[in-house]
Amino acid sequence: MAIQIRVNLQASPNPTSLPRRVEFTQTLRSNRDGEPITVTYSLDPAHDVWFQDSDGNPAKSVQRTETVGKADQVCVDRITLQRGAGAGPAAGVQVNQTITDSAGITLGDLVTLQLTG
Repeated sequence: MAIQIRVNLQASPNPTSLPRRVEFTQTLRSNRDGEPITVTYSLDPAHDVWFQDSDGNPAKSVQRTETVGKADQVCVDRITLQRGAGAGPAAGVQVNQTITDSAGITLGDLVTLQLTG
């Protein structure tokens, strides 16, 4: 695999109340120069926590692209989470992440976000 996770996915603030913009941070490295990747964040479809997409609509997954090189690179995504339809309220939510490299190989990571209020 060309992509390596150097520092696992973290969320800030954690714990947090919703709705809130959460910053997801992770350090990645590639064994190639300028490798394009696709990063997908997803949530359990059954619970009441949703991402807010770029149009302000609730979504259970969001996606972005990034280019990673041979040096460690801190990748930061700021995504708003909100309450919506579903089972809850939950005390915590698992945010799953899938990284897909230029060869189509996937790598997963996750972070648990503690919820207050």
